[in-house]
Amino acid sequence: MSARVWLGDIVVGELRPDPASQSTAFEFDAAYVSRGDRPIFGRWYEDQILDPPREFRGSPLPTYFRNLLPEGALRKIVEARLKASALPEYTMLLRLGEHLPGAVRVLGDQLDPNVLEISERESRAAGDPFRFALTGVQPKLSLAEAGDRLTMPLEGQGGDWIAKFGSPAYRDLVRNELTVLDWAHACGLDVPERRLIRASQIEHLPQDFEPDQEVLIVRRFDRGADGARIHQEDFAQVFDVAPEERYAAEIVDLGWAHYGSIAAVVRAICGEADFREYMRRLVFMVLAGNADAHLKNWALYYPDGLVTRLAPLYDFVATVAYSNGDRSALRWVEPAEPTIEPTRRLTDITMDDLIVVASSTEVDTANVLDDISAFAAKVRATWPEAEATAPESVRRAVTAHLTAAALK
Repeated sequence: MSARVWLGDIVVGELRPDPASQSTAFEFDAAYVSRGDRPIFGRWYEDQILDPPREFRGSPLPTYFRNLLPEGALRKIVEARLKASALPEYTMLLRLGEHLPGAVRVLGDQLDPNVLEISERESRAAGDPFRFALTGVQPKLSLAEAGDRLTMPLEGQGGDWIAKFGSPAYRDLVRNELTVLDWAHACGLDVPERRLIRASQIEHLPQDFEPDQEVLIVRRFDRGADGARIHQEDFAQVFDVAPEERYAAEIVDLGWAHYGSIAAVVRAICGEADFREYMRRLVFMVLAGNADAHLKNWALYYPDGLVTRLAPLYDFVATVAYSNGDRSALRWVEPAEPTIEPTRRLTDITMDDLIVVASSTEVDTANVLDDISAFAAKVRATWPEAEATAPESVRRAVTAHLTAAALK
C-alpha cells in the first residue's frame, strides 16, 4: 500500500513499499518539485535531482524516513502494539504518520486494521500515546497543555511539550538534563522552556510508565503557539546518515560527518548569528561534559518553511556523570586517513581544536576565538549557580571535569 508524504498541507511525494525486496521507494511529486516557492523538505534532497520518475530507495525505508522513527525503549513499546509485518518500519511509519516530528506527515490511503494489536476504537478510548513519534532512545511522550493540566493529546491533536522519563541505567537522568539545560540558559544559549513534574500529574498516563517518578518536560520547538507544525530535521537527515550510525566516528566511511561539517552547514545556510551560537554550544558541550552530542542531537528548523535556522539546544546531558561518558560523540574534523580510532576525550579539547572546526567555514577565526574564549569564561563562572541545584552525582562529576578540562 502506497502512502502520500505531506509537508504541512502540501503533498511532497509518495512512498511505495516493496515487500519482495524488503525496500521502499520515495518519489517526489511533480507539482512540488516545480514550485518556485516550495518549502524545504530535506537539505540532503536539495542537492539531488528530484524530478520524477527518479526514485530514492532504501531498505527498509529511505534514510530520511528511518530517522523519523523512535528508537530504544520507546520503539519497543510501539512495536509491542503492532502485529507482524513484511516491512515493520513502514508499518510503524504509517501508524505514527500523523504525529511525526516537524511538519512531515505520512498517510496511507487506508490503514489496515489488522496491523494493530488493538483496534482504532480501543486505541482512542485508551488515549493510546503511541501514535506519537519522538526520536531518540530515551522514553518520551508528547503532551498537550490545557490550562494548568498536561494530558495525552486526543487523536488528531498535537502536543505542546515533550515529557522525558528517566532510565534505571542512568542515575538522576532527568535532573541531570534539567541542570545542564538551566546552566546553558544561564549562559545565554537558546534553550526551550522546561521544568520538572511528577508523572502522576499527566492525565491519561499510559500504563507503560511508572506514575511515581520525576519527569522533565520541555516545550516543543517544532510546534507553534497555535499548535502549527514547524518543520525540522536533525543532522542525520541533513547528511543522509542512518540512525544507527549517528555516532559517525564509529564508521570509517562517515569521516566527513563531524563537528566541522555541521559548522560549515550552519554558517552557509543559517548565517553568522547561528554559527556563533553553534560554536558557543561546542564550548558548552565540552565544559559540561556532554559526550552524547551525536548527529541526531543537532537540528535545523524552518520557522516559515524557507528560512533555515539552527534549532534550539536539546538533549544535552552531563555524560561525565556516567561511566565511559568522556569522549566526544563525533570527530572534530575529518581525519587525514580513514580511521576508527577512539574520538578525543573532552578534557583534552582546547581552543585550537575549536578554531580548526571554525576554519571549516569562511570566517574570521580571530573574532571567533575572542567570542568563544569569553563564552568559556562565562560557562565556568555560571557553574556554581547550576551546581547548587544539581544532583550530588552530577555535581561531583562536572566539578571534577571542569578542573581537568584544558579548555579555558
